[in-house]
Amino acid sequence: MRKKVFFSIIGCLLMFLFNTLSLAENNFPELAEEDCIKCHPGNIQEINERGASHKTEVSCTDCHEEHPPQGKNIIPTCGACHPPDTNPHFAVNDCKKCHHPHYPKEMDISKIDNVKPACVSCHPAEGQENHTYPSAHSELDCKKCHLKHTESTGCLECHNSHSPEMKYKDCFLCHKPHRPAAIKYDGTVPSSLCAGCHNETVETVDKRGGPHKPVTCIECHLEHPPAENNVIPECSMCHAPSDKLHYKVENCVSCHHPHYPTEIDLSKADKVKAACVSCHPSQDEEMNEHPSKHAGLECNECHAKHGESASCIECHDPHTEETAFHDCLQCHKPHAPLEVIYGKDISSYFCLSCHENVGKKMSAVNHTKHHELGCVYCHKNKHKSLLDCKICHGEPHKYGIHTKFPDCNKCHQGPHALMK
Repeated sequence: MRKKVFFSIIGCLLMFLFNTLSLAENNFPELAEEDCIKCHPGNIQEINERGASHKTEVSCTDCHEEHPPQGKNIIPTCGACHPPDTNPHFAVNDCKKCHHPHYPKEMDISKIDNVKPACVSCHPAEGQENHTYPSAHSELDCKKCHLKHTESTGCLECHNSHSPEMKYKDCFLCHKPHRPAAIKYDGTVPSSLCAGCHNETVETVDKRGGPHKPVTCIECHLEHPPAENNVIPECSMCHAPSDKLHYKVENCVSCHHPHYPTEIDLSKADKVKAACVSCHPSQDEEMNEHPSKHAGLECNECHAKHGESASCIECHDPHTEETAFHDCLQCHKPHAPLEVIYGKDISSYFCLSCHENVGKKMSAVNHTKHHELGCVYCHKNKHKSLLDCKICHGEPHKYGIHTKFPDCNKCHQGPHALMK
């Protein structure tokens, strides 16, 4: 009987124990958000200080749905909040290689192999640039230049600068990191930076550029090779044909070099007259009014270089052995050479070189005052002009002789052999 009672008591105790444990299991207290810091203060501090949207948009229990020993949803999957079908970047495997869950925007990619697929999934424009404009940069993994997210290695850490004074920020005026070989100017690029690669050209413009000197390189060269358009500028960009007749002339570079435009070499140009007279209309008018063989020549037959003239003696025999180029210009104007006009100081020596008979007559009769005068005293200013005797002598004879004999030369044998 006693044994039976003993076993009954033990059975009741076991039933009570099992019921108690079952009740305890079913009524395990739920954890609140404020409970996390009690065991995980370091993690909470990380999130509070560096969590970004993981601090403001979610709580601990939104990600860690369960806690040991209850359940298995302890470590969340990123796809729960970042579904792969909503963004190409969310489809990249193993997010934790780049992102720490408690500070997701602080990415250290320096130790990750082949991070490029992840980078271009979030930065497709840069990836497309690398593909469209191939360069040595296209072959690099992103971490080669970006050891940390949003940070870049300076260009001059890998590349030599074009000039000693060049700074890191200057690189971006011409080169874009994801398309470095496709040079595109951004803002104002000083010509001193162009000199890094084109030193001789920049020096030439600086020393001989004339009106082109204050113009920066990129004002004319709107693009840089390998671009196909606007590499070599059209002169009409600044010299519009509507502004001036000279700008209507085609093929400007046959006369003008863009880097030293005022040093005009006409020696190799063909048919330059149209260009020349467009800028020198008075000379053209002079040749048309006074036709001569000069009018039929191309301008560069006498003017091999702008502002310079060939000597008359290179084509014409001089009147005397002593005649120099500047002597020719005392009587002959290059664009109207047959219209002989001279000044009052020209020596009779030049006149007599063509008018030898006159010289002989005057030498034979040296007792007259005409002999003492220079040729231009009577033949003033223009060849074949002749003063009337009355201008100097009036009417020296009496009794109407001048009326009866109006031609003085009939008696006095002409002014060059004047008889008393």
